[in-house]
Amino acid sequence: MNTPTADRTSSDPYPAETVLEQAFADGARADLTGAASTAARTVRATALAALLRGVRRPGTAAGREGAPALRLRGARVSGRLDLTGGGVAPEILRIRFEDCEFDEPLVCADALLPGLALTRCHLPAVDADRIRVQGRLELRGCTIPGGVRLERARAETDVVLTGSTLGPGADARALAAEGMVVAGALDLAGTAASGMVFLAGIRVAGPVRLDDAAVRAPGGDALVLDRSVLGDRLLARRLVVDGALRMFNADVAGSVRLTGARLTHPDGIALGASGATVRGAVWCTAPFTAAGEVRLTGAELRTRLDLSGARIGHPGGLTALALDRLSASDVSLHGLTVTRGTVSAAGIHVRDTLDLRVDRADEVNLDQGTVGVLLDGPAHWPARARLAGLSYRALHPVLPAAERLRWLTRDPSAEAAAQPYEQLAQHYTALGRPLDARKVRYAAQRRHRAALSGPIRWWEGVLQVTVGYGFRPWRALGWLAALVVLGTVVFGSLPPTALEPEKAPRFQAAAYTLDLLLPLVNLGQETAFQPVGATQWFGYALVGIGWVLASAVGLGLGRSLSGG
Repeated sequence: MNTPTADRTSSDPYPAETVLEQAFADGARADLTGAASTAARTVRATALAALLRGVRRPGTAAGREGAPALRLRGARVSGRLDLTGGGVAPEILRIRFEDCEFDEPLVCADALLPGLALTRCHLPAVDADRIRVQGRLELRGCTIPGGVRLERARAETDVVLTGSTLGPGADARALAAEGMVVAGALDLAGTAASGMVFLAGIRVAGPVRLDDAAVRAPGGDALVLDRSVLGDRLLARRLVVDGALRMFNADVAGSVRLTGARLTHPDGIALGASGATVRGAVWCTAPFTAAGEVRLTGAELRTRLDLSGARIGHPGGLTALALDRLSASDVSLHGLTVTRGTVSAAGIHVRDTLDLRVDRADEVNLDQGTVGVLLDGPAHWPARARLAGLSYRALHPVLPAAERLRWLTRDPSAEAAAQPYEQLAQHYTALGRPLDARKVRYAAQRRHRAALSGPIRWWEGVLQVTVGYGFRPWRALGWLAALVVLGTVVFGSLPPTALEPEKAPRFQAAAYTLDLLLPLVNLGQETAFQPVGATQWFGYALVGIGWVLASAVGLGLGRSLSGG
């Protein structure tokens, strides 16, 4: 069937409307792209509204029964097309505009439409709050400087704004769609918005596509998906956002893909998904970049969070990546570069593997975290770490205790002086490496002593020197041997006097020294002989040293056997 076109020589003041009505009657598309002038392709908005509602000019043919659609191409629509609160004629199943120019905003708030598609059209604005669309709602490749309003709109299939260019409305929103309900997909791929895209509280059964889209609202909230309920995936690969991307308390049934996205909000949150629930994986992999904080505090991810190779930094704040209290099966920060700011994962819960092979980070906070396998390495350790209360089932790679102790010293806080060492010692014990476990517990005691003062610090020093806090008991034997040698030399040179010469046993300098050194041990020498002169004070010193040494051995061994 031939497509009707406007008659360039017609005396009809509105030839384009005649063409449109004839095309509608024939079930064809009215193509006005070949019209000789702007006037020849001009259709009044009032005439369009009348045709849509089944009212025609006198003398025009009625549409054939069952005409499927109103289809118009290349027209200039003068006046405001206002379908507020109304419906269309029941025989119209679709409404489609292609390459059309609208002088004034399209208004269809509270309307009930079978389907609405605008392709490559130019409109000052679209006001479709609370619209109900029984088919697809499409604004594909359109230019809309005043933005689109779809608050609490309902679509029975898809909503598509692919490739459109949207400017800000009076409220600085390029797309205002709070509370919108979509039974199909929401497609914003390739859309360029100069102003906020506000999608808080939307409910979308199908996927939400933002691939290659760009949203620019510098210094404020740019893309808002707070409290949204998405029944499928969120696809935002190569998304560009100048301003904050917010997903606080969102619920996503599928995965979230931000691979290659570029987010910029230097003085605030670049990506905020605190309290969000995602049943699939969250991918923020290279070349993902974020200038501003990436915050997933308290988020629940049923599978994986992956920031492999990403590059993030927070020029205006302390924290670049906030994963506090996040729950996930796996978290990968392999190759992550933090140009400025810290990584905070206090209270994180990772059921399987936490990959901390970060390329660069000044500080990583894992206080009170719970991890299955912690995957790291000396080359990836941050300059500072916070490890108090961190628990894990395994560390990989398995390193000697001396290297792992360098990791623990990255946390100088008092809170990390005990539990991290005991956790590491238990790890080595479980691996069947008791010597490494003892080294760790010995290091824990040394760190504990460094925080003490006064007599307690002095006594802890005695324990360290004499028995290595019980983890190096051979030191006591060394001290004992040295003192026996010294006593043998001294008492051999200046032997003590026998208290009862006729009953005294033969004097043995070594045995006499041992008798003085060992409490509760009687070798018959100490009770039979009495040192004289300067050796008397030497003998008293040996008795005192013996008690100190015995106490240190007993206390140190008790600590060793009790695990520190």
